[in-house]
Amino acid sequence: MMGSTPPKEIVRTAVSCGMTAIDWVTTHGNDPRELKKISQDAGLKIAAHTMVKYKFLRREPDYLDEFKYSLDDACELEAPILMIPPFARKDQKSLEDDRKAWTEYYAQVCPLAQEAGITLTLESTGLRDSPIVTADEVLEVIGQVPGLKLVFDIGNTATADDPIQAYRKLREHVVHIHLKDRKIYDREEPGSLLKRNGKYFRPAVIGEGDLGLKKFWEEVDSRGRKLYVNLETQDYSEARNHAKILRNASDFLWGW
Repeated sequence: MMGSTPPKEIVRTAVSCGMTAIDWVTTHGNDPRELKKISQDAGLKIAAHTMVKYKFLRREPDYLDEFKYSLDDACELEAPILMIPPFARKDQKSLEDDRKAWTEYYAQVCPLAQEAGITLTLESTGLRDSPIVTADEVLEVIGQVPGLKLVFDIGNTATADDPIQAYRKLREHVVHIHLKDRKIYDREEPGSLLKRNGKYFRPAVIGEGDLGLKKFWEEVDSRGRKLYVNLETQDYSEARNHAKILRNASDFLWGW
């Protein structure tokens, strides 16, 4: 995760880490054709495109147009996957109500993505008011939307479910993986946030947290190990260089 780093620097860092593909999370205000060009010029494939749908979250009536813009961007990028994370909506009534709304949303937009030849995905989101986090919640939604797939995020899943048990339930639906790490506490600590499981989570550099990433990776089957993996990490204290942290995390994981 590179924050406000310019796209060309993101690409250079990815290459220096030995990465072979990139997930463009937003377009960073750039023409998606330019992002595709700088990625391909560096030898990187486009693994996915990720966008937050703010108009749907704010309950604005033209939310479908916003999705179509992102779908057009994904097509310009030639991204095989478009991921829309299901955060809580404005004036949330309940987790169940939001989950129903998101199910209806995905059912609306998934056929559009399929028509464009793009796989639509969701991920568990890891906030206290996130409506789709556990394996059972994911299955509830995916079971009602043919063609909808999953980006498995170990850190977000861990905020309300056992990530290894969840992966076992969900593995057949997984088309992309996000790795992150977290320090986990029984009580509030500086920089930590309360999650749905009653624990407090604080962001940590990959390999410096409590999520047991290697144990999780040992659970990933041969098909899953061939999928693209996002490394969602940085030095959250801002004391260390982001690019160096990403390279260190990449080296750490290559050793597996």
